[in-house]
Amino acid sequence: MIVLQTKSKTQQYAFTKDIGRIFGYKDPVKLLKGFRDYSDSHPKAFGPYKPYLKNQGMDTLYDIICFAYYLENKDMLEAETRSINFSTELPRLKEVYQS
Repeated sequence: MIVLQTKSKTQQYAFTKDIGRIFGYKDPVKLLKGFRDYSDSHPKAFGPYKPYLKNQGMDTLYDIICFAYYLENKDMLEAETRSINFSTELPRLKEVYQS
């Protein structure tokens, strides 16, 4: 007898409409544009995570954890404060958004 163990993995990336549904926004396009602009101007802000995937012929896919961190700390991140750090917030974000 072979015993297999499985581990469930939650969705890591989401489309624009899914981001809107998860975070309660009817039209998150402007918010996601700000997120992309911040991600492009601060390429090391999200550590080992890639904040979004731009696919040819498809919509852009957004990392849920990175976007949640940006949404929760938007004002401080855009003010370029150093009092918050993605790597220190990561365990809490995983617990909240990947369960």
